[in-house]
Amino acid sequence: MSSPSSLKLLAIKSLLKDEALAICALKTLPMELFPPLFQRAFDGKQTNILRAMVAAWPFRCLPVGALMKTPELDTLKAILHGLDLLIKQEDPRRSCKLEVLDLRDAQHKFWNVWAGSEHGVCSPEVVSESQPSVCQPIQRGKQVVTVMVNLSLNSRDLCESLKYFHWWAKQRKDVLQVICEKLEFGALPDYNPLKLLEVFEPSSIQVLEVNGKWDLRTLALFAPGVGQMRNLQKLILNGDFMPAEWISNREIQEWYSGEIIIQFSQLNKLQHLYLNGVSILNERLDQVLRYLEHPLETLAITCCMLSNSDMRYLTQCPSVLQLTYLEISSVILSHLSQALLGSLLWRLTATLQTLKLERCMLSDLNIDIVLPALSQCSQLVEVSFVQNFLSVSGVKKLLQHTAHLKQLNVEMYPAPVEVYDGIGPVLPDRFAQLCSGLLETLRGVRKPNKVCFF
Repeated sequence: MSSPSSLKLLAIKSLLKDEALAICALKTLPMELFPPLFQRAFDGKQTNILRAMVAAWPFRCLPVGALMKTPELDTLKAILHGLDLLIKQEDPRRSCKLEVLDLRDAQHKFWNVWAGSEHGVCSPEVVSESQPSVCQPIQRGKQVVTVMVNLSLNSRDLCESLKYFHWWAKQRKDVLQVICEKLEFGALPDYNPLKLLEVFEPSSIQVLEVNGKWDLRTLALFAPGVGQMRNLQKLILNGDFMPAEWISNREIQEWYSGEIIIQFSQLNKLQHLYLNGVSILNERLDQVLRYLEHPLETLAITCCMLSNSDMRYLTQCPSVLQLTYLEISSVILSHLSQALLGSLLWRLTATLQTLKLERCMLSDLNIDIVLPALSQCSQLVEVSFVQNFLSVSGVKKLLQHTAHLKQLNVEMYPAPVEVYDGIGPVLPDRFAQLCSGLLETLRGVRKPNKVCFF
C-alpha cells in the first residue's frame, strides 16, 4: 500500500475544502503551514484564500513568481488585491510581515525548504536563509511594499496580465516600489515603451536587451528612459532601421541619432555592451564609451560600420583596458588601419579570454599585422576567425601564433581560400586534405581540445 498522507497534508486538504474556515484560521495558523497551504491554494486557483493569505503572510518575502508557470490574470489579481489589504492595515506589528512580493520567474530555495524536499529543520535560521535575495529598496519613504519583476516582452503588444499590473501599480505609486532588474524586448512594440517606466524605478534596471529590430524613431522615443537607468550594467542593442522616407532626409537621421547617442553619457556603470547592426555607431564610438566610470568586461560590435577614428579611440580608451570578451564581427576591417587593431590587442594581452574577428574581410596581409599581439594573449580561452579570406599560408601562420596559448579551449578558423573552386563552391576532397594538414600542424605543437574549420 502507498504511504498514508501526513497529518500536515490532511490538515491542509481539510482547510482548503472550507474556504471560510481557511480564511478565518489564518489568524492562528502555525507559520510552517503557510507555504504548503499557499502552494495548494495557488495550484487550485482558490483566489479568495490566496488574497487573504497574502495579507496575512508571516514572512518578509513572498516569492510567488516561482510558482507561476504562465501568468494568469485572475491569480495575479488575487495576489495584488491581497497586497491592497496589507497596505490598508494599520497594525503596529506590520514590520514583521510581508515587505517584498517577488514576481520573478525563478526557482527559490524557500519553497523547497518548506515543502520538506531539502534537509533541515524549519528553524528561524532556515527561514532567514531561505528568503530570496533582493536588492535594497532604492527609495525609502511612504513605500510599504516592494514588488520585484523581470520582464521579457516578446510580442508587439502587452499581455492582459501586464496591462493590469501596470494600471494597478500606477494607482499606488505612493505606497509601492516596483523593482525591475532585467527588461527585455523581443519585438518592435506597438505601444510607447517609455510608458512602462512610469511604474518602475528606472535606476533598478541592470540589464536591458532590445532584441527586436527597432526603427530609429522608436529607439529615440525610448532613449530618455534608458538615460534614467543609471545602474545599467549590461546593454544589448540588436539592430535599428530607417523607414524608406527617411533615407534621403539627413536632418531627421541626425536628430534621432543624436537623441539616442546622448543617453550614453548617463550609462557610466556599464560593464557589458553588445551593439549589433546599430547604424548610428559610425564616427560616434567615442561618445558611447567616454563616460564609463569602470572598465568594460565585454564589448561586442557586430554588423556595424566603424571608421579609423573609431578604431583609434578604441586603442586609447581607458575603459577597454580590462576586456575579457572582445568581438568585432561582420565589420569590414580590411579598409581600416590594421596597426590599430594590433595596438588594441597589445593592450589586452593580460586580460582577454575570448576574441572573435568573424566575417571582417581579413586577408593574409591584414592578419600578419595582428599576429604578434595575438601570440601574447596568454589568457585566451576561445578564438574565432571564421569567414575571412586567408590562404593556407595565412591560416598556418595563425595556427603558429596560437599554438603556444595553453588556455585555448575552443578554436574556430576559416578554411583556406584554396578549398574553393573558381566560382565559389567548396571542393570536399581538397577541404579534407588541407584542413587535416593544418590540424596536424597544430597537433605537432600541442594537443588541442576543440578545433573547427569553417
